[in-house]
Amino acid sequence: MCQEYAFKRGYAIVAELAEDDRGASGASFELEQLGKVLEFARDRAFDVLVVREVDRLSRNLAKQLIVEEWLKREGVSIEYVIGEYADTPEGNLMKHVRAVVAEYEREKIRERIERGKRLKVKAGSVMTNGVTRPPYGYSVKEVNNIWVLEIFEPEARIVHMIFNWYAYGDDDGSLVSFREIARRLTKMKVPTRLDTNPKQGGYKKRGYGEWSKGQLSNILASAVYKGIWTYGKQRTTTREIDNEPLHVNVPAIIDEQTWQLVQERREYNKKEATAHRKSAYLLSGRMRCGSCGTSFNGEANRPNGHRYYRCLAVHKGDVSHHCKMPSFRVDAVDPVVWDWVTRLLTDPHVLEEGLNTRLTINENESAPLRERLAIADDMLKGNQDQLTRLLDLYVAGDFPKDVLVDRKHRLEESIKALEKERANIISMLETRTLTPKQIKNIYGFAERIGKGLQLAETDPAYKREIIEALDVRAIFAVENGQKVVYVQCVLEDEPERFGIPPISRRTDSPESQKFGRSSIST
Repeated sequence: MCQEYAFKRGYAIVAELAEDDRGASGASFELEQLGKVLEFARDRAFDVLVVREVDRLSRNLAKQLIVEEWLKREGVSIEYVIGEYADTPEGNLMKHVRAVVAEYEREKIRERIERGKRLKVKAGSVMTNGVTRPPYGYSVKEVNNIWVLEIFEPEARIVHMIFNWYAYGDDDGSLVSFREIARRLTKMKVPTRLDTNPKQGGYKKRGYGEWSKGQLSNILASAVYKGIWTYGKQRTTTREIDNEPLHVNVPAIIDEQTWQLVQERREYNKKEATAHRKSAYLLSGRMRCGSCGTSFNGEANRPNGHRYYRCLAVHKGDVSHHCKMPSFRVDAVDPVVWDWVTRLLTDPHVLEEGLNTRLTINENESAPLRERLAIADDMLKGNQDQLTRLLDLYVAGDFPKDVLVDRKHRLEESIKALEKERANIISMLETRTLTPKQIKNIYGFAERIGKGLQLAETDPAYKREIIEALDVRAIFAVENGQKVVYVQCVLEDEPERFGIPPISRRTDSPESQKFGRSSIST
């Protein structure tokens, strides 16, 4: 429709931009394609933005007003395929009304969808996106207009085997780990759900019949196998809707005793594994691949005795994955990262440099917010001035009362929406700035943790506590043929929250400040 509209008017199309519907909110400013529109506008790359209709640009009144003004200042006009809105009081009124309706519809649609789902669940229906996404071990069928789970025997036998191996062990009585279960199922070429039902969705990274620890963890943790399917594990924020989790009884594949035994073993193994990783790998659970974004994991190479940090998406066995990130030796990475942490906590110049770098990054990232705030302030002043003049006209009796009342209502709606958006912008900007007192407290925090460094040199567990207190994060990359680690941490602005020694907890503050992203070659 937009193409046809442009062709009829003789416009040359320089770009076609469409937001990905998945997770894109019509009320949000932080959308990839909208960002490109504003970037092109700054570069004077186009003159007219063609949009199908008002609610395709925004489902939030303040957003629509600010975006339109933003583009107008860059010399760009907006034309809608459905609905012509002349730049007149009447045209602006109709567009304003349409924007308010779109915002209302957005809320009502979300509310109706959520309420409809919950009513279906209360009637005994499971929500699995139809027949395509039942839990492994089940199939779905429709009975009296509700979806019910039925046991799918070929997969149910595999579920039984997985639970029994993990809870009671194999034929020799030896308990079987996640890794070993995955290895056995892969060796047996047992098909996964995506192997037998590609319509279930998701990107299949592994070959046919190849299982992962993550798949097994999800199966062993799910209460559906003991006969309880749950909707609303993550609570919705939709207003006026009871958001407590709902439960539906379904056919059980595993008895309650076995399921409970599995949960107890999972919890025990998790604690043991965490304790081991903390002493063996300084950065365990705090690493990402700079190429694909997948987590890194610490693993030992038995032939040469070295330990490595590896990307979990890298080639394993005879299955090639997309990521080609090499492994990093632990004895090369950990000392360098720890040295960076030590210098950060003990050398004020290093701390100052990291803090200044972070504040500069924050300032650059805040530039679009400040621009939005300036536009919102200008529009607020303009609307408030118009409202004042409107009251003068009402007192003078120069215009019919009903005309002035409609105009007053529209101005008040705009002012309310802009004030709300202004408050949101100010709140976001405040999290990206630091007061002198906060900066002073950050230095105090670093000094207090720094007092525990000597003890940490002889106590790996305490060293790990410091890493956790600082919330150290690492990204692994290869640049110009060299292995590089990007490291960042969080220094709190309220050091009195911590006791030294030992560091036993960390409380996130809305005024926490991330900084110190340093490139360290290995």
